[in-house]
Amino acid sequence: MQTGYCHKLFAVFLLCAGGSPLADTYRWVDDNGQVHYTDQQRGAKSQVLKSYSNPGAARDRSQDRMEKTRKLLNAYQLERRQKREQRAAEQAAEEKRIRKCNRARDDIRRYNSYRRIYNLDQDGQRVYLSDQQRAELMQRAQDRVTRWCG
Repeated sequence: MQTGYCHKLFAVFLLCAGGSPLADTYRWVDDNGQVHYTDQQRGAKSQVLKSYSNPGAARDRSQDRMEKTRKLLNAYQLERRQKREQRAAEQAAEEKRIRKCNRARDDIRRYNSYRRIYNLDQDGQRVYLSDQQRAELMQRAQDRVTRWCG
């Protein structure tokens, strides 16, 4: 993932690092009559070719490129934040599932180890479960194990 991010950042850098479109181009003819084109003036016979780019447009394009770069970097940052939040949510859900699974397994172990299971009433007196109630309690605990432990 880190490598992909570096590749994207490098591509953005290349877009922004283009050459200057404002350099003049000169046309000159050597002693043999051959025509040459350069970016540096060669003697008095050099002619400046008409430049079709205007400096204001170049600045506008540069600003557009910078804005696009900024938007792209913001999009990457947003994407990374969303992935980080998603991973955190998935991890929290997994931890919750593990806690509930362990609790359900502990309930089954406890129910199997007790000979008789009881609840306390309002007066604090023990009310023992019948065999049918105990079987229902065990079935609910087993259902929780199936649900949370998969």
